[in-house]
Amino acid sequence: MDTGNLLASAGEMQALDRKTIEEIGIPGAVLMENAGRATVAAMERHFGPAAGKRVIIFAGPGNNGGDGLVMARCLADRGALPSVLLVGDPARLPPDAARNWAILERLQVARRVIDPNAAWPTDWQEASSRPLHSVVDALFGIGLTRPLSGCYLAALHAMRDLARASACPIVAADMPSGLHSDTGAILGEAVQADLTVTYGLAKPGHLHNGGPRIGILEVADIGIPSQAAAAANLAGRLLDGRVLARLPPRARTSHKGSHGHVLVLAGSTGKSGAAILAAKGALASGAGLVSCALPAALLPIFATAVAEAMSEPLAASDHLAHADLAAVARLCAGKAALLIGPGLGRHPETAGLVTALYRERPEPMVVDADALNILAADREALAAPGGPRILCPHPGEMARLLDLPVPELQRDRLASAQRLCSLCGPHQPIVALLKGAGTVVAANKAAGGLWAVNSSGNPGMASGGMGDVLAGVIAGLLAQHHEPWLAACAGVWLHGAAADLLAKERPFGYTAGEVAAALPRLFADRRKKRQSPDSGEEQIC
Repeated sequence: MDTGNLLASAGEMQALDRKTIEEIGIPGAVLMENAGRATVAAMERHFGPAAGKRVIIFAGPGNNGGDGLVMARCLADRGALPSVLLVGDPARLPPDAARNWAILERLQVARRVIDPNAAWPTDWQEASSRPLHSVVDALFGIGLTRPLSGCYLAALHAMRDLARASACPIVAADMPSGLHSDTGAILGEAVQADLTVTYGLAKPGHLHNGGPRIGILEVADIGIPSQAAAAANLAGRLLDGRVLARLPPRARTSHKGSHGHVLVLAGSTGKSGAAILAAKGALASGAGLVSCALPAALLPIFATAVAEAMSEPLAASDHLAHADLAAVARLCAGKAALLIGPGLGRHPETAGLVTALYRERPEPMVVDADALNILAADREALAAPGGPRILCPHPGEMARLLDLPVPELQRDRLASAQRLCSLCGPHQPIVALLKGAGTVVAANKAAGGLWAVNSSGNPGMASGGMGDVLAGVIAGLLAQHHEPWLAACAGVWLHGAAADLLAKERPFGYTAGEVAAALPRLFADRRKKRQSPDSGEEQIC
C-alpha cells in the first residue's frame, strides 16, 4: 500500500481494516499473516538473525495477539525457539487468531495459557541455556483505551524485567501496550519498546511527545489497498521530508522580488535577540526580502547583527506601541507576510498595537510569543482575525490561550491545537501549532481541515531562541506565496530537520542561530535528489 504520509487514528485504522476485509474481500487472515511476517523481518533486520535463540512472545486476547501467534510460527520456520504466553482464553480468541493458535498446537510450538483473572504465575519462565534474542509485546496494539491492570499489568512488568535481565530488545506489534494510539498518552504504565512495527499506517500516538516509548518505528505494508486508504479521506499527516516535494523549484529567472517580502514586528529592550533570530529564520527559508520594524533604540544592535535585513525604527521608546499603528500600516504595503510577537513584551501600549494589527491587517500573519500572550488576554480579538493566521504557541502559551493547565492540554495535543483553531473563528484560514517533541499542526476548515504531527527534531533544541527561528522560517515560506497550511508544515519539518543535521555532530549545545544557518543545507540536499539524471534539469516532484 502506497499511503504517502497518512496518519490514522485507531478508529480510522479499524474501519480501514473492516473495509478491506468485508468490502474488498481480502481475508483478515491474510492481513494478520502479513503483519506477523513483516514484524519478524523487521526484528531480524534490526537485531540480527533469531535462529538458535529464544523469543518470548506475550500475546493478548485479540487480533494483536493473533499477530504474535503468526510471528511465533514464522520464527520457528527460521530456526528460532519461540515461546508464546497467551494472556487470555484460547476458546475466546477471534477466528483468525484462533486459527493461528491451532496451527501452533499442531506444530508443537511452545506455548502457555495464563488466566487473566488470576495472579501472574511465579513459574512463568522456563529455564534455558539458550540466549534470548528478543521479547515481543503483542498484548493489545492500538485498541487500548484504559490503563492496564491485574494480570495484564503483571505481564507488562514481566516483559520489562525479562528484557532488562537479558539485555535484549522489546519489539512491539503495532503499538506498545499501555500507550494510547491517538494521543500518545501513557495509560498508567506502558511498554518501553526498542522497535515498533505498525501496520498499514502510522498512528498519532507513535509521534506525539516525540514517541518516547516507540523506539525505532517501521510502518509495514500488510496488504491494505492504497485505493482504500485514499478513499478514507484521512485528515492526518506525518510530517517528514516528503513535505519538501510540495515546494516547487525556483525559476532560473527569479529575483528577490519573486520570493516575497516579510515584515517582522519584534523586539524590546533586552530582547533584541528575538528579532534578530526571527529575521535570520525568514532569510534562511528563502524569503526574497526581510524588513524588521522594531523600537528605535534597538536599531544599531539589529542592523549590525543582520546585515541582509532592512530595519524600520519606530517610536523612540523601548517598546512598540499603538501609536506606531499608522507607521506600521505604511510598512505593510507590498509585504507578502507579517510576523508579530518575538520579544515584543506585554506593555499595555504594545497590546493595543498587537490586537489592532491582528484584527485589521488582511496580510497572512504568523503570530508568536508575546503576541500570543496578549491575545490570550483578549478573547474577543482572538476570535476576529483580519486575514489568514498561523499561531505558534508552546505549551505554556497554549495553556494561557485555552485557559487550561499544561498537563491537561498535553494529554491530547491534537485536540488542543484544534480547539485553538476554533477559538479564532471560522471565517479566515487558521493554522495552529502546538510546539514541542512531535509538534502538532492543525488547520480549520477554511485552511483545509487537515492535521499533522512532526517527525523531525531532537532534545538539543531545548534552548532559547528556537521558537523565534521557527516563526521566521514559517513567515519566510508564507511570504513565498505558499498556503498557510503548507508554510506551517514545511517550516516545522525544516526547522527540526536542520537541528537534526547539527545533532549528528553534537547532540546538544548548538544554538538557534546555528539552526537557521543549517537550514539551507536541506534545500541543497533536496535539489540534488530532484536532479534529473537525463536532462540535468530540476524536476517538480
